[in-house]
Amino acid sequence: MALQGELMGHPDDPAIVLLEHPQQSPDFWRDLCVALVKAGRQVVRIAHGEASSALKRRGTDAYTTETLRAILSQLPMRPVLLAAGDHAAAAISAVSQDGALLATGLVLITPDIHPATEIATILESLPALIITTAQGASPHGIAHVAMGVPHAEAVEIGAGEPLTAAECLDAFSAVLIDFLERRLPRSTPEYRLGSDARTLRDALGCFATGVTILTARDSAGQPVGLTANSFTSVSLDPPLLLACIARSSASSEVFRSSAHFAVNVLHIGQQPASIRFSRRDEDRFGATPWEPGLNGTPVLTGSLATFECARHDVHEGGDHIILMGQVERARFEPRRDPLLYFRGKYRRLHFS
Repeated sequence: MALQGELMGHPDDPAIVLLEHPQQSPDFWRDLCVALVKAGRQVVRIAHGEASSALKRRGTDAYTTETLRAILSQLPMRPVLLAAGDHAAAAISAVSQDGALLATGLVLITPDIHPATEIATILESLPALIITTAQGASPHGIAHVAMGVPHAEAVEIGAGEPLTAAECLDAFSAVLIDFLERRLPRSTPEYRLGSDARTLRDALGCFATGVTILTARDSAGQPVGLTANSFTSVSLDPPLLLACIARSSASSEVFRSSAHFAVNVLHIGQQPASIRFSRRDEDRFGATPWEPGLNGTPVLTGSLATFECARHDVHEGGDHIILMGQVERARFEPRRDPLLYFRGKYRRLHFS
């Protein structure tokens, strides 16, 4: 039989065969596929309707062992097999014989299988993840069986308050990607070790941050500003935050002595401003919309968030100064997306 379904992602990435099931909406499956592709996986997406059409002549709505083994055998690499509901029984049966030759792992979402004890042997042969929900938990104890098998894991989602569709997707994708990264990583990790400045800088670059522009006025009343991503909250009571500024910055002494300053958190459309405020000899404020805030402190117009602060304290921190501020006023725009910085490059994160 010809391989049916939609292929998503790069063909060189580890594959996941996803058997969609109507227990979740088509939007859920589509968004889960997108999350998996972004996490570096290729997805072979087979919708429930396609499964039913292919098997209509067999008089069943679920996959058969023969059908699944045929699909798995056509792939150029062994995939993870993900199945939900009554597709789970066929998935387990498909890998019950020589499973390691056809698949690298098995993920079952609220599986409908009876009796559960029959799958223990199968789960011992492959890394397996059983995901159940509080509303649709398996009545046959699949998760309980999985907990007793060394290679298997079981996770229940939504045990507390009911989840919205977006929260359900976030929970599923977080659990699934965590399992894949731990048990079936894309490649063998190759850690770099060292204590030199380059290694330290690259390691610190693995911590993704937002991007801010700090602004203040100098002794002559002129606006000054610089780009910084070393920024964090310190306390809510009193409301304190801090930012780290390199001593080598031309405006470091202005921030050290200024009684007031502002932290402007940037959105994805403000990358040009971030670049502008990181370079010397740029007309930073001439090319960037701004307005006076509290105490005349320059505030960048339209930022994702702005914190207007009174200087609380200044500490020495090696080749940086640590500027602490007490927030006097904050404002933010909840519908915009943040500009990020990771491994020396700007990144963008789009919220749905």
